[in-house]
Amino acid sequence: MSTQTDYGVLFPTSVVGSMPRSDFIRELVASEVSLQPRQAQALDAAVAYVVGLQEEAGLDVVTDGEWRRASYIGVIAELAHGFEVGVNPDDGRPWTIAVDELAPKQAGFIVEEARFLKRVASQ
Repeated sequence: MSTQTDYGVLFPTSVVGSMPRSDFIRELVASEVSLQPRQAQALDAAVAYVVGLQEEAGLDVVTDGEWRRASYIGVIAELAHGFEVGVNPDDGRPWTIAVDELAPKQAGFIVEEARFLKRVASQ
């Protein structure tokens, strides 16, 4: 929990990185196709749950726990044209590579996620 001062929060607290994911969440975000309406509702409910966990813990800044993303590095490639997934020659894992000029795929994508967080967060 943070320390309050006359000027606000001295040291705001937040999660660094992703919140641990259940198999259910991993399967949803790993899907190559768009989520069906029931799956999208289930993901929204799961994100609301993880926001509640952070609030219950007393965090000052809450997030979606990165539960809407398959990977941290791949999030930019999800949001912009100009990337392709390659393979890391060192370990064979998929790796996102910039290959062209970057351009947004869907304007406002992050804004919609932020609006959802504002709706479900109590602070």
